Amino acid sequence: MDDFNTTRDVLNHHFREATAGDPLLALTAIGTLQRDVADHQREAVRAAAQRHSWTEIGEALGVSKQAAHQKFAKEWANALKEELKADHKTYKTALKKGELREAADAKDKLDSIIAEFKGAARRA
Repeated sequence: MDDFNTTRDVLNHHFREATAGDPLLALTAIGTLQRDVADHQREAVRAAAQRHSWTEIGEALGVSKQAAHQKFAKEWANALKEELKADHKTYKTALKKGELREAADAKDKLDSIIAEFKGAARRA
């Protein structure tokens, strides 16, 4: 966590300097960073949902269980659904072509996605 705190301090310093020098450039940089952080936050929530309850996730984010669930659960479920569809299609195509290694890999991914969903559902 010390690395994150140091990085945050450095970023805050750069943002203050950028804002003083060119506020529009600072806004552009801040917007880009916000999008990057939002992507990382979604990834971290998805990873956390495999091992933790929505109450714990909400606490880590500083919001209620309901707020965390409302913000992330639907997008997470939709992402799983799209991955499931894609891997199922890959699996079926590989089986039809007789590509057993590729089919096995796709089946492993399908099983992993299903396990992720089931695990999160148990902790909901």
